[in-house]
Amino acid sequence: MNNIVNISENEIVEGVLAEFSQLAKIPRPSGYEKAVSDYLYKLFSDMGCRVVQDDVNNIIADMEATEDCQEKPLTVLQAHMDMVCVAAEGVDFNPLTDEIKLVREGNLLHADGTSLGADDGMGIAIIVYIMKHLESHGPLRAVITVDEECGMTGAEKLAPEALADARYLINCDSEDWDLLTVGSAGSGDITFRQGFCPMRSSLPKLYRLKVSGLRGGHSGEEINCGGGNAIKALAACLHSWRQKGLAFDLVSFNGGRAKNVIPSMAEAVFYSDAGLEELAAAADESRQEFLAVYGSIEAGAVFAVEPVEDVEAIEAIGTAAGVGRPQAMDRYQKDNLIDLLMCLSNGVSAMSQLCPGLVQTSANLGVVRTVFEADRGEKYIEVQYMPRSANEGSILEYYRTAEILARLTDFELQTGRISPSWGERQDSRLAKLMLEVFAEQNGQPMRMATIHAGLECSWHLQKNPQLDIVSIGTNNNDIHSPSETLELDTVAPQVKLIAEVLCRI
Repeated sequence: MNNIVNISENEIVEGVLAEFSQLAKIPRPSGYEKAVSDYLYKLFSDMGCRVVQDDVNNIIADMEATEDCQEKPLTVLQAHMDMVCVAAEGVDFNPLTDEIKLVREGNLLHADGTSLGADDGMGIAIIVYIMKHLESHGPLRAVITVDEECGMTGAEKLAPEALADARYLINCDSEDWDLLTVGSAGSGDITFRQGFCPMRSSLPKLYRLKVSGLRGGHSGEEINCGGGNAIKALAACLHSWRQKGLAFDLVSFNGGRAKNVIPSMAEAVFYSDAGLEELAAAADESRQEFLAVYGSIEAGAVFAVEPVEDVEAIEAIGTAAGVGRPQAMDRYQKDNLIDLLMCLSNGVSAMSQLCPGLVQTSANLGVVRTVFEADRGEKYIEVQYMPRSANEGSILEYYRTAEILARLTDFELQTGRISPSWGERQDSRLAKLMLEVFAEQNGQPMRMATIHAGLECSWHLQKNPQLDIVSIGTNNNDIHSPSETLELDTVAPQVKLIAEVLCRI
């Protein structure tokens, strides 16, 4: 019996938000999940579960079947505990110490100037709520992983025993309430790095060139929306200046928030002997070239040049000495960086031949950083790049191209292991049941699709190829950005869907 079906939608929403609000108080950027893992360990233990916290801080929590459901197969409810922590420009926010401040406005929940963390805190909150309130169910296991956003290392390092005895797995990390995800792309992890090669610029004036106002977005879900990439746009502008013979020495280049986010802003600090009016005109010319390609999507793009008044702030990243004029990178390194950024393929490169409209292969130039680590006196330039594909051979092609580009531009190359793709299972009983229950409960069909974004389901299937897996979620908009919102009226339908499916399994 599914008692949750008799709970009002308002009660469900309030109950789930109560769980989510506790998570929002705990800083949990990728790689720093120990505190939230400890919280979840105690939470599930207090619920009567047998809980394991593994070596990487994944949580595996088992709840026994109720007496009337002893014969049902084990079902895993799965989410990830880390989040992409970003703040709007000008917002003072430390992701390692500051909580997420929730703001509720009508049907929308968002954060005060930062990302919300509904990806995937809402998945956890829904799992906890269901396990607390469902009165009749088979054996349940909550698997809450670490580091999904930066490398899926939690899913990769999860012990096979955590999934070996399960028949079904419901992943709660999708972003559309009426979409049943049954497959996802694989991805790669490519980083170019080079020590900073300093020189004293003879050019007199210090400026900042900033590209902003682009739409950005998730590099899996929105890579095919036709928008631009701020890092590529900034590199193209600097390349154009080189071609025109406009003299400039580059102090820093910074842009993007994460390798899986399309960058909406990037900026370069540089010396030049040109006047502000000449530089602004050159930047506007680059903007017009950019709009000729992306204008229908990126009409709000801004290419702005301004003098740098706060030299001390630049010195903090511009020179290890911290005195005098900030150092520039030598001109050979400047050219190599611009060449690398210009040559890296960005956006969609192939569409699926089997699923019309689905992206098969793409790449995202996600982050460029000029980093000064004062405690070690180390300064370097880092470029983070992420290819995706349903075909792992296509990701290998990006890796091979990256090797050549790194050699040609004198960058060191670091490549991570390839996250596998998750292929659709044609005989999925779980998918059929999900579609059936959703239609009954909501009076409309549920869409079913393979997506270009990556999900941990691919790693779970590696551990247990017999698993029947689907992924669902609430409507989470503008994830990985300070504009992230959760549509509250999609919470209760997800809870009721999972609860009913668990009763029918």
